[in-house]
This record gives sequence, structure tokens and C-alpha cells, in this order.
Amino acid sequence: MDGYDLTAGALVFSLIEQSLGQGLTGASTVLFLSIILGNATGALLFGYLAKHGRKKFYGVDAALMTLGAIAQAFVTNAVELAVVRFLLGVGIGADYVLSPLINAEYANRRDRGKLLAISGGLMWNVGALASTLVALALVPSLPSDVAWRAVLALGSVPALAVVYFRRRFPETPRYLLYIKNDVGELREKYGVEVREAPKVSVDWGKIAVPLLLAALTWYLFDVAAYAGVFFGPNVIAEKIGVNGIVFELIVLGLFAIPGNLIAMATNDRFGRRALQALGFAGMGAATLAFAFYGLNAGVTAALALYGLSNVMSQIGPGTIVGFWGVELFPTPIRGVTSGVTVIAGRLGVITTTLAVPVLLQAYGVQTAMVVLALVSFAGAGVTMALREPSQRSLDEFEFLEEVARPEFTE
Repeated sequence: MDGYDLTAGALVFSLIEQSLGQGLTGASTVLFLSIILGNATGALLFGYLAKHGRKKFYGVDAALMTLGAIAQAFVTNAVELAVVRFLLGVGIGADYVLSPLINAEYANRRDRGKLLAISGGLMWNVGALASTLVALALVPSLPSDVAWRAVLALGSVPALAVVYFRRRFPETPRYLLYIKNDVGELREKYGVEVREAPKVSVDWGKIAVPLLLAALTWYLFDVAAYAGVFFGPNVIAEKIGVNGIVFELIVLGLFAIPGNLIAMATNDRFGRRALQALGFAGMGAATLAFAFYGLNAGVTAALALYGLSNVMSQIGPGTIVGFWGVELFPTPIRGVTSGVTVIAGRLGVITTTLAVPVLLQAYGVQTAMVVLALVSFAGAGVTMALREPSQRSLDEFEFLEEVARPEFTE
């Protein structure tokens, strides 16, 4: 849903500017800052509530996304649009926490990374591609004031489709064991025999530094990546002489989604840390090449360099940054740690939303791209300080007071 909505917002950006009478900064604030603030609120709230049950709130997030998306079609001014996009953002922020948390707690250690990659980075870009196809079909054929409303409101379709199914999910086995301490329900639903629930010790002294590093990588990634999400289909596409919707189709279909598929196939084998660091470094190198060569080269060379940055992004942090908050920390606080990393990412998006228009207007595209490349290189450095979680059971991160460790995730 996030991939659909943010990409759709970028594609109809100019139509909303005209319809609501907003300039570049005003439109970006209404479209993007409102939804990102909602993301942070949803991540904070549902990250805390997750300790009262994963299943209980899995479906509430999709319902909020559905209502917010549909309401966008009926707004009459910028304030109303900001309010409904904040509501939509709360649902998306909740989903950022709950989806990877639940998927990780269901998965075994051998292919947990594959499952997280499918539900995270790949689905984000599939949603973005869907919004691009919707915009391609509707924008040329509808009046501009109708077109942007229809494109944004159709984001409700995927959210509405999953509301019912999410409510039928069973509670995760780790929640039953480590938080609810219900070995009977664990036995009944999953056939796992545990005599008594182990005691989990939450040692914030051990958690604080890894959590800070995990949050910082997501912050740095979103600063670098969302500049392309928000301004690529208009500012960058216009600079190299390509239609914005065609530009987005090429980037997503030929570069971003193939990058997700590579990450899905390789991150369990080669590890999260190596792929994320490689991806950050590749983003930085490709962005520098685009800034100093691609902007003045032909369309093909410019698209190839910009696309290379997107491939490397999705091989690495675009797929993996959401893993750390759920894989490195014990079950009783996993909702909170996941929420903290999500909020850090949203702060990165806010930074981009506010800073990139200023950079573009004051210094131009090339300087903005150089700054974003340096941010990517910093992300590679921070990533190397993280502990590798691939091929390890989540039970290794529980800080159990007693050694009796259930083996239900092999």
C-alpha cells in the first residue's frame, strides 16, 4: 500500500499542484509530509500495542488504509487532503510494524529472509508498479481534477482485499510462548511441546546500541531513496527529457523489481549485512555517476545509471532495512523495536520531503544528487557494525534466563 500511494502521489503531483493551488513545497507537504507523520504515529502506537497480540491488530491497519485511501477522492481543499492522508499514513505505519513482525515470527531460520523480502521490498515495488499502470490508464483519459482523485483512491483496493484474510490468521507461536506464556494454546495450534514458558530477560544495555544502528540505517536509506520516489517521476524525468510515468515504469520494471528478486534469492545465503552494505555502496556510486555524467548524457545512459542505483538499492537496503528491527531483538519488545526503526525511516522521509525541494531550488539537481550519494556511503559504513541475523533462529536473540530453548523454528 505504501509503494502504491507514495508513487501515485509523485505521479499526480503536478495535477494536485494545479487543482489545490499549491507550490512545490506546499504540495510536497500536503502529499508526503502528512502521510509520513501518520506513518510515524501508526508505528509508535501499534508497535506498543503489539505486546497485547499480533493477530488482534492485523486487519485494523488494512481497514485504516482502506478508509484513508477512499476518502482522498472526496476532499475539497489541501487541509482535508492532509487530514485523510494522515489517517492513511497511520494504517501504513501500523502495517510497517506488524507485517514483518508477524512474518518473522512465523518463519523458520533457513528462509526467513526470503519471506521478509517478499512481504516487504518486493510488494512495495509491485504496489508502485500498479500505481504507475493505473496512472498511465487514467491520467490521459480523465479531467485532471478527477484523475488524481481516482488514482489515489484506487489504492484502497489491495488494502480492502486483505482485511478479511488478516483477521483469520492465528496468533504467532512466539507471541504465545514468550509473551502470553500459553504452552497449551501453543501445543493445540502448532503441535509444539513445551513444559513451561521460558523466562525472557530484556536487557536494554545490550539492546540500545544495535537498535540505534538499525534505526540509523533505515533513516539514511529513506533520506537517499525517497528523494527518487518523490521527485524522480517529475524533476529527474523532466531533466533528462522522459515522460514521468514512462520513466517510473522503466525504473520499476527493469531495475527495482529485479533487484528485489535478487535480494529475495540471495539474502539468506549471503547474509543481510553484506547485501545491505553492498547495496548502499552501489547506490552511492551510481548516484555520483548519474550526477556527473548521466545528467548531461543521452536518455539511455541517464536511465541506465539511475536504474543501476535502483537495482543496488533493492538488492540491499530497499529490501533489508526493515528486517533488523524484528530479527535482532527479543519477542516481548519486538513490536517496540520494529516501531523505533520504522519511525527512524519516517524521519528520513521527512528530512527528504523538507530538504530536497530546498536543495533542488537553491543548488540544482547535481548538488542534490551528490548529497544523496554521500548519505548512501554513510549507510554502508553503519551497516557493517550490525550483527548478522541470517541463518539464526530468532530464539538466539531472546536473552533467555533459563537455557531450555524450544526448537520450533528450524
